Amino acid sequence: MSATYTAEAIREDSVLTDIRIITDGKKRHMWGKYGLRRETELAAQLKGDKIPLLIGCGIGVAAKELLAQKDRTLLILDCEKKILEASGLKEELRKHPNLVWINSSSPENAALHIRELETNSSKKVQLLKNPFYLRLSPFYGLTEKLLTEQSGKKAEFPVWPKFQQEKPRILLLTSQYFLMGEIVSACQRQGVPHMFINMDAKEMELDQFVARISTAINTFRPDFVLTVNHLGVDQEGVLNTLLHKFQLPLASWFVDNPMLILPLYQQQADKNTAIFTWDADRMDSLREMGFSNIFHLPLGTDQTRFLPSKGCTESKWARDISFVGNSMVFKTEKRMKASGISGALAERYKEVAHAFGQGNEHSVTEFLKNRYPELLPEYDKLLTAHRKLAFETLVIWQATLEYRLSCVEQTLGFNPLIVGDKGWNQLLPEDQTWDYHSELSYYEDLPRFYPCSKINFNCTSQQMKGAVNQRVFDVPACNGFILTDHRYQMEKLFEPGKEIAVYNSPEEIPQLVEKYLNDEPARQQIIKAARKRILAEHTYDCRIKVLIKNMRQAYE
Repeated sequence: MSATYTAEAIREDSVLTDIRIITDGKKRHMWGKYGLRRETELAAQLKGDKIPLLIGCGIGVAAKELLAQKDRTLLILDCEKKILEASGLKEELRKHPNLVWINSSSPENAALHIRELETNSSKKVQLLKNPFYLRLSPFYGLTEKLLTEQSGKKAEFPVWPKFQQEKPRILLLTSQYFLMGEIVSACQRQGVPHMFINMDAKEMELDQFVARISTAINTFRPDFVLTVNHLGVDQEGVLNTLLHKFQLPLASWFVDNPMLILPLYQQQADKNTAIFTWDADRMDSLREMGFSNIFHLPLGTDQTRFLPSKGCTESKWARDISFVGNSMVFKTEKRMKASGISGALAERYKEVAHAFGQGNEHSVTEFLKNRYPELLPEYDKLLTAHRKLAFETLVIWQATLEYRLSCVEQTLGFNPLIVGDKGWNQLLPEDQTWDYHSELSYYEDLPRFYPCSKINFNCTSQQMKGAVNQRVFDVPACNGFILTDHRYQMEKLFEPGKEIAVYNSPEEIPQLVEKYLNDEPARQQIIKAARKRILAEHTYDCRIKVLIKNMRQAYE
């Protein structure tokens, strides 16, 4: 695309001020000593509510000024990998939810994608041209020419009637997330036609991404696309644009907190995307974001994996009580680093997390507004959506750590087996009141592990204050007994006391553990009732049937 060159970033006091290009031994500068001023002038050329298209990211001043404007979408056309590696701007800027980066190596595809984005937004695109890039490569001038020629033209995409058959055709955006395997198995058992499209974790160029999606859609002719936790959906909006052109709805099933993911995609919120959430408490927040097709879809179990066994097959796992779960020690450390917090936020995040865990508020930002308004200016200084979401996750994970620890400590009088990460060794005393086991395989080990404990103890993450987790379905499915914390949404799934044993506070745990350890008939009665309810209503076969029914009603 461009002539062979090397690029060098020039910084003054850690601030990027220019880019030096060396071609055939000759040095050229992008802006020279007037770089900051010229990029500010470039940003000032934008008129009205048009969508700015920066041809060339330059030193990032114009891009940052435009992104600082509230609710302003910014398009950047810049394929100069060497310059971007030297400046580090692509990694820095692409985290912004309002940025769409056009990185196609084909002028035709780049121009087409820009026009599609313009059509979907109903606003005109205004080119803000960095003359250095026009001189550097003919790619940018050719793209500009094609944009002019395509003005007013629309790309043609085949459209076909959806949901015409009893069993719809589902295009699956595959990922490494555990739930996709359960979805595939459920589709196979029910004879639902489905096709995989593997979205690699590695970044793909726009051309490759568009080609892969378009080929799959044209070949398979699905009724809708299904993903988990929005995996495979790009923040730039390429997939969203293509699905609109094909008039193809997207179903995204969230089995983690959607409010820690979807703020990065808020510009794409529309009726073409159906959100399924395992937590009913999130539905109002999702509507406020702009999504209109929202459905509650809890977790479940794969009854072909979590089968009843003839007893404990591994004597080393045999215990009166066990707990399987993450300590959250290392997860909080990672979120702390990702958020980059300092000052008052770093000093008080544990205080905030403790108070958050004690209350009923589900949103960390709303909790800050109501309980810690003095911290909001520090929160706003985090600037990017990624850092803000990292801080919100940090608060939730820290609250989970404290809550989970307070519950597990109540079981120490019964010599529990704790299965999880090594963070438990930092949290629990170094004595003989508990045993540690490293993490087990969800698929290979847990179906055999759960029946080995008289009581499988459970305490839910603070990311879901009303919903239930996977374990309440998996344990009874393989004839295990579970004692779990009460969550109000479980009352629509089970009858507490009859189909599931619950505690309402950590203080109740020792008494209930003592009770059920000494009452095997009660345990067996609850296991039998729970398993009957699960097989009738809470398998992934049931969940896929409900998902399909809701998609048909929303988009037929």
